[in-house]
Parts: sequence; C-alpha cells; structure tokens
Amino acid sequence: MNHYKLQISISTFLNSIAKLVLLALLICVSTTIFSQDLMATSSSKKQKHKRCKREKMDETPLSKQPAYTIIKDSAVVNNTLQIHNDTLFNKNYVLKKIITSYDLIPDTTFQNEYAYSVHNDTVFHYDYIAADPAYNYTGKIKMAKPYPFFRPSEELNKPRVAFVSTFIGGMYAAANVWWSSAWYSKYDRGKFHTFNDWNEWQQMDKIAHANNAYFEARWHYDLFKWAGVKEKHAIWIGFLMANLWQGSIEVNDGFQKKWGFSWGDMSMNLAGSLLFLGQQYLWHDQRINMKISAFPVNYSKYGDEVKARADKLYGTSITELILKDYNAMTFWLSVSPGSFIRNPKSKFPKCIQVSFGMGASGMLGGVKNVWSKNDLGGDQNLNNVNPADLIDRTDIARVRRFYLSMDLDWTKLPVKKHWAKGLMQVLNIIKLPFPAVEFNNNQHGSKVAWHWLKF
Repeated sequence: MNHYKLQISISTFLNSIAKLVLLALLICVSTTIFSQDLMATSSSKKQKHKRCKREKMDETPLSKQPAYTIIKDSAVVNNTLQIHNDTLFNKNYVLKKIITSYDLIPDTTFQNEYAYSVHNDTVFHYDYIAADPAYNYTGKIKMAKPYPFFRPSEELNKPRVAFVSTFIGGMYAAANVWWSSAWYSKYDRGKFHTFNDWNEWQQMDKIAHANNAYFEARWHYDLFKWAGVKEKHAIWIGFLMANLWQGSIEVNDGFQKKWGFSWGDMSMNLAGSLLFLGQQYLWHDQRINMKISAFPVNYSKYGDEVKARADKLYGTSITELILKDYNAMTFWLSVSPGSFIRNPKSKFPKCIQVSFGMGASGMLGGVKNVWSKNDLGGDQNLNNVNPADLIDRTDIARVRRFYLSMDLDWTKLPVKKHWAKGLMQVLNIIKLPFPAVEFNNNQHGSKVAWHWLKF
C-alpha cells in the first residue's frame, strides 16, 4: 500500500511539473517583454555596435570598395552646388587619401639625472577627397551596393518585398487549398464550435503549437529583413503572420464535428510567437531557442493491434511520424548563457546552450489507450461502441519525460557567407543529439535515466 501511494505521489508531482513547464514558457515570454533594464542595456549595445560598424566603414576608401553605385550626392562644380540623384560611380568620383593634420606626442626618456632624450610620436589624421578637384563633395553620399542574392538588403528593396509577399501569399493560399481538399474534406463539417482539449496528449500538442508559431514568426521576420524591411516592422510582420497561419488552422478545426476551435491551442500559438517577438525587441537576438528532436518508436514490440493503431494514428512515413507522432517527439528550450554575460571581455562561447526538454511516450489516444477495433483512427465516440469491440491497452503506461542536456546554437557560429548563415537558421530547428539525463513518472521502472545520445 505504501508503495502504491508513493507511485501516485510521484505521478502527481510530475504532472504538476508538466503544467509548470507550460507556465514557465508563458513567464519567459512576459519576462522578455517587460524587462526594461535589459532593454536599456540592449539599446546601448546596439548603438555602440552601429557606431563601431560605421567607424570601420569610414576607414575604408570608397575607391577600394567594390561595385558601389552613388545614388545621391552633392558636389561643387565650378563654384556651383549640384545635387546628383543618379550618379554612376565613375573615375571622377574616385577618392584619394590625404593627410589633413597631425599631432606630435612627446615621449620623454630619462637616462639619468643629467641627461634625457625627447622622442615625438606622430599621429596623422586622414580624409578622403575626390581625385578630380572638380568634384568636391559638400554633402552626404548615399550609395547602394548590388547585394548577392543571399545577402540581406540594408535598405528597403521593393522588388524583394514584392517577391517575399507573393511567395508567402502563394504558400498560404496553397496550404488552405490543401487543408480543405486533402485533410478536412475527409471529415464531417458542422457549425462553428469550441472545445477544450487541454488534457489530451500529455500537453505535447500544446508545446507543438508554441514551437510552430515560434518558428513561423522567426522565418517571416528573416524573409522580410532579407528584403530590407525595418527591424520593428519585420518583427511585427513575423508575429502577425505566425498567428495568421496558426489561427487559420484553428478556424478550420472549429467547423469540424470531430474537433473544434481550441482556446488552449490559440494561447500556445500566442506564447510561441511572443517568445520570438519579446526577445527580438529587447535583445535583437534569440537567446532562448525553441527546438525539436524526433526518433521513430518501435510499436511492433506491443503486438500487431498496437502497431495497426499507431500506423493509422501517426502514419508510416518519416514525414508523418515527425509531424504527428507525439511519442517520437521531444520539444526543447535551448538557452545561450554566453548571450546573457554583460562583460565584453568574456570569452564564454555564445553558441553553447543548455537545453530543457519535454517528451512523452505510450500514448495511443488523446486521453487513454482505448479504441475500437473497427475504427483504428479513433473517429467514433467510444461511449457508443459495443464493449466487445473495444481494445483496452491501458497496461501500456503513458509516461511524461523531462530532459536536461546541452545543445549548439548554429546561428552564433562565425560563418561569413550569407547562404551559410541561412543554412544555420534551418539547422537551428533541430536539437543536436547530445548526452542527456531524463526524469519521468514511470510507475514500472526507473524514474531517472541516462542517455548517452538523446535524439
């Protein structure tokens, strides 16, 4: 009896932890949004970074910078001020380096009390002027550089904005057509309604909604930043588009008799997109990443009836397993401690991350492992099924699993090529396989496990 009570106590404790994980995600979002001190620090660092970058650019002669096009400048030609809006970078605009002034800094060296020597260090000050004296710039030079395809534009690039908007609009329209024809057309429609599915799938589906919204917000932001849209505008576009995509799915679910509009799903969609928005506004960086990992489950070990049920529920292809099988998935929050270190001299690598994972196993239904042998997909209401047709596999434990591991932030690796930076963004979706310690509520085995390589 005492052993039974201990099992119930541990199970209740880990169920509470699962709810705390969801609460922690919401707290993490609110913390990033309302942390004024971090906002001020980030703003200061951003201004310093921009200033250093500008000073570094100013030190490079324009004549040595490749393929620049001057699109607006002011020049004095024959004592007349001229404004040129579309001036090509020709030989008349080649700049040369000149010394404008210098300072002598004495350096006194004493040999003894009767003799000393004075040495002057010379510090030169330079400027750049037009090689042709007829072209002396009196105003600012605004230049545009023909960027490679993968390089983000530093100014609003209207053709790129049109391309990105058309691409996303086409994908959204195609996705809605696919949802309607290939998925929702298989099920009966009815009046719009809501339902509460918070207790289903050990909340793994809720974490999946947050994960999807987070990446959708991030990807839309990256696309519009590539097109030269301003930072704050790109952030809001990413946030709104993520909720538009996820909201469309929920609205479609609302008209399905089998499901319904879930406020729980919508709240997690909002949480995932806010996790992106809050960090990007405060730090202009994603110091806390949401990631996913997956590894196929061997259902054959439970028998043919379970294998048939799993094939119907989760599919058989790798793509279906990754998208639908919550037993195979683990969702992670990967934190970069080095990104929070304010000391500029710190050498702690920002790419190293600590990861906290959440997973589950043994789920052969949303709430319990009972289904009808005549309906392996679980479309029927079990209350109306003949008890002789029910398959009860509650002997297969539904286990919550929590993990502590390490990870790598691919986006913080020192790559220079812009196509490689884009590749790093894609790789950052997946948690890197790494050793991990597991904590679970397994009532029939060890509650702590070690994984030499957790996928």
